[in-house]
Amino acid sequence: MQTKSPTIESKQQENKYYLFNKAYFSNASTELFCGAYWKDKGAITGQETGRGTTWFLRHNNHDLVLRHYLRGGVISKISRDSYIFKGLKSCRSISEFNILTQLNALNLPVPIAAAAQVIRHGLTYKADLLTQRIPNAQDLVQVLKVAQDKAFYQELGQMIALFHQQGVYHADLNIQNILQDSNNKFWLIDFDRAQRIKPKKAWQLSNLSRLKRSFEKETVRFGINWKASDWNILISSYQQAII
Repeated sequence: MQTKSPTIESKQQENKYYLFNKAYFSNASTELFCGAYWKDKGAITGQETGRGTTWFLRHNNHDLVLRHYLRGGVISKISRDSYIFKGLKSCRSISEFNILTQLNALNLPVPIAAAAQVIRHGLTYKADLLTQRIPNAQDLVQVLKVAQDKAFYQELGQMIALFHQQGVYHADLNIQNILQDSNNKFWLIDFDRAQRIKPKKAWQLSNLSRLKRSFEKETVRFGINWKASDWNILISSYQQAII
């Protein structure tokens, strides 16, 4: 976590636009968002392959995550990684960079935004983001290979309440986007399409329902050690904390 306000700079070069955190990069260019560039430097420390490839890399004693924004669903058959340009602030990488910076200022447990890129092509754009990699952390699918105790779910419920109290709507609240580190601290990641809105019970309950479906889905898919009574503990703790 950052201990002071970061110095954020912006840069525009022809059809490319960048935001970058000076604590991580002194300047920004397209090469920073290219996996091949980091491979050539011997800086790649790992990768994950899903819809696309997420790269893990080491730069100036910082462990970072590089992600290229890709579309999902039916529309991905038409356009794999192009989005309609509606202004820079609305671009996926810029929006996520900005909300992460806001949430870090509130001392919420989220990664630090290191750099964002937008490449505009007429009415469309493509986007990339570099963020801090949370050290010594696993997502809850991995953590729940082993059954967890009551305190685990109580702390998880309290963590989610912290975000909801600040009006943070996470568009994809699922257990793969919740990490636990070696100090047993919880972190929330992947703030693509996240918003800060007025706290209201309707969207908060919808957010929680999405999370519950995630527990249920991964119980079937990966056989995680989770049961309905664990959810009751989480919700009870959440409700006590949200008041």
